[in-house]
Amino acid sequence: MHRAQLLALALALTTPLSAQGASSSAGAPETPYPALAVLDAFRSGCGTIEDQAAASESLAAAGWGNSDPSTRPAALTRFLDFALREGARLVSERDGTMSEMEVFERTIAGEQLYVVLSEVRVDGTRVSGCRLFDLGETRSIPIETAHAWLGREATKVIDRAEVTVATWEPGTLPGHDSFQIFFVPAESPLKEVLFFDGVALKSDTVGVLE
Repeated sequence: MHRAQLLALALALTTPLSAQGASSSAGAPETPYPALAVLDAFRSGCGTIEDQAAASESLAAAGWGNSDPSTRPAALTRFLDFALREGARLVSERDGTMSEMEVFERTIAGEQLYVVLSEVRVDGTRVSGCRLFDLGETRSIPIETAHAWLGREATKVIDRAEVTVATWEPGTLPGHDSFQIFFVPAESPLKEVLFFDGVALKSDTVGVLE
């Protein structure tokens, strides 16, 4: 399997989620989004992704708690069930393996955030992913803020009414193969395809298995 296919598979396992009933930030006053606080929280938790185990330890050390399945948003639970079923099917077709996904949560600057960790191992290659979701958020992370925070401009930016995606390849966090920031407005028709509206961050690392 080519590297691009592996990254696509890892992304599929943690595609952003439906915001239905998921976010306490939806409908919040239109004050500026706490972009730097959220970005810093992502860096402190997902800054090192040597593999899923390392990312899990990093999140715990940074103050993220394990998400209780009984209190998770219904949309998150439905997505995880789907990702587990479909992911297992895809990797089995390629004689690969998929880790059990881990879900963490934390409130940062008033935003209820969720992080999903995943890992696939196929054809001697490991792809470990860390995804942060602020489900149903109506405010975006300004691209200029992200450029300043990361220290360089994005490799590619898609800025449309229905979706904004900024991509850095390679990722600007140490060892990251890629880093992306997403924003899907609540009225976007793409949320029916992406199962998501709000803010999402994602990083992946790719490694060769011994």
